[in-house]
Amino acid sequence: MSHDTSPEPRTKESGGFLGHIFGHRAHANPGHETHPGSSAKSTLDLGDIQGLILRGYRMPMVRHFLLTVKTPAAARQLLGRLVNGDESDAPQITTAEDWHVGFAPGPGDNPADLPRRKPDYCLNVSVTWPGLVALEIKDRVPALSFKSFGAFVAGAAARGSLVGDTGASAPQNWIGAFGTGTDHVLVTLHAMSPDAMKTYSDRLSALFSQGNAFQEIWRTDGMALMQIVDGKPVLTSKVPFGYTDGISMTTIRSGPERYTQDHQEPCEPWLFLLQDEAENYFVPEPRELGLNGSFAVFKMIETDVVGFENFLQSNKDKIDPELLAAKLCGRWRNGVPLALSPETDSPPGGIPLEQLNNFEYVNADGSGDPRGLRCPVGAHMRRVNPRGQPITGQSQAGGSNNTHRLIRRGLPYGPAYDPTQPYDGIERGILGYFINSSIENQYEFVLGHWVNDSEFAGAVRLNPKAKDPMIGTQDPYESIFAIPQANGAPPIKITGFSSFIKTKAAAYCFLPSITAIKFISNLG
Repeated sequence: MSHDTSPEPRTKESGGFLGHIFGHRAHANPGHETHPGSSAKSTLDLGDIQGLILRGYRMPMVRHFLLTVKTPAAARQLLGRLVNGDESDAPQITTAEDWHVGFAPGPGDNPADLPRRKPDYCLNVSVTWPGLVALEIKDRVPALSFKSFGAFVAGAAARGSLVGDTGASAPQNWIGAFGTGTDHVLVTLHAMSPDAMKTYSDRLSALFSQGNAFQEIWRTDGMALMQIVDGKPVLTSKVPFGYTDGISMTTIRSGPERYTQDHQEPCEPWLFLLQDEAENYFVPEPRELGLNGSFAVFKMIETDVVGFENFLQSNKDKIDPELLAAKLCGRWRNGVPLALSPETDSPPGGIPLEQLNNFEYVNADGSGDPRGLRCPVGAHMRRVNPRGQPITGQSQAGGSNNTHRLIRRGLPYGPAYDPTQPYDGIERGILGYFINSSIENQYEFVLGHWVNDSEFAGAVRLNPKAKDPMIGTQDPYESIFAIPQANGAPPIKITGFSSFIKTKAAAYCFLPSITAIKFISNLG
């Protein structure tokens, strides 16, 4: 079974990762139609919303700073400087409003105002519950209420067992003071170049220490993986396990980014932005603090690439290693989905770029792949986004499972895996945020029920020990992944594998609006 690594535009995203970086990709092409229900003019207050929530930055590198509050008044004042509109005073937090700087226009953008240049950095800030306490907001704002968001208040460490962060991934093994109560503020800096990263990092570090506002207690970097093409290093859109990333995008109704229409219904904005029309929570109070904010789970996840590749080879007597890799994920490593091409990653004639995400697992009439003969029901991609698959709590074939959707913003850390030097001792993984309006109903639900439980798939009976084969918390004495076979043949059963990922750090964060940050800074 071949593994296509060539930049063939009919089976991969055109332009590879450079297409992501500079916005020249079909998913953001203004010539394509938007989803039904997308507004011609967004009703969202994009200038009040942190850009990371609604826009993919497509920048090749990122640096995350973890800060602890030292002097609350100085810390509150510094946060205000990040939204005062004066770039010469401090780097400014990036909002979701029309960028005018190199991204294809979304439904609410004016194509006539298009690009002069792309910014050389993007900046975002999030705060944990201990951070809000350390900033003395709780003391200064008697009306402060996060009554719908108990998980955020409890924090990632206290809730770790609910999402499979146990054993090697347990909070006591996390690095960098995460989960200790001193992890107060996360500052995330995306950059276009090493020079820009250094320039803005130096500026931020100087600002953090002014007035003894913050102490930096940890930082780490992520960067798009490189591969050698014609003897030259080229940025790619791959993750450490070798799969092409960024194909399935979460579409937000009336959001600022435009994606090619597919079978999935667009998500309501309140699933990712704290809005009054939400169906399952009350906006945090006071409104100046809560409205237009969001929640995000920051994670640093180490990937056992050597273990994964050895595992694939160890089962080659049962199934071709690349076919097994595809069955585990739900896509071939070049991005072609099993739902559209179950036998090969290079189907005759190719698959147009705009169609790589245009499929359902189960259609409204029950047709499609209900038994998982093309893509196993327990595959990673089908678990984290079941699409039209009837699941526990939603038994309608072809229905929407959007209420549990997540937005993932992340980049790898560590170099690309070199199969000629597998035991190089270098750590590899993923850094980034899982964005949602309800950590309980979205992030924790997906990890706790769809990833680490066998009962998520409704009428489809999986082995009671079955979990997500790629990101589930596995016990090698119990782990199992079944690959259904056609014509009544018994399934191929893959057993005895360990977890391929390990949580190195986690934090439950609040992404305040620009109004909220100004509110905090004006508390004196």
